[in-house]
Amino acid sequence: MSPDKTIVSRRQQIAAATILLGLALWIAYVSFRVEDPQPYLFPQLISIVMVGLACVTLLRALRGANDAGRGFSLRQLVTLAPAITLMLLYVFVLAPVLGYYIGAAVTFFGLYTLYDPEPHSDPRSWGIRLAVTLGFISIIYIVFALGLHVQTPRGLFF
Repeated sequence: MSPDKTIVSRRQQIAAATILLGLALWIAYVSFRVEDPQPYLFPQLISIVMVGLACVTLLRALRGANDAGRGFSLRQLVTLAPAITLMLLYVFVLAPVLGYYIGAAVTFFGLYTLYDPEPHSDPRSWGIRLAVTLGFISIIYIVFALGLHVQTPRGLFF
């Protein structure tokens, strides 16, 4: 690998790790800035772990300890752009408006549909996508609502 590509890759790693750390800090800030901390215990614990892992990732990127190859190509970024857009739409629109579970179901179904290699003209593939989405959301509901008693964002439906 040429020295120029190593520098570009290292810069990309530092930029990604910095963005990840910023996101983790924002999540930690939001989860700790509540009146009643009890329902937010799980998100607080996860946010602390996220900040710690993001710090380790940034330190490794700054030291050049990560051997990640050439980094992202423009083609890979274009492939991931719809997923990133859909996830941002979920965080800022779907979850607050529709609620956590309905918004998550719509987002998961959208991601699954975007990246599923099965033909979109086959009705059976749509049934499988729907069944997997409902199964996934059911498991998430059982774990978070029934098992951990995590308070999730409410929306129009629940």
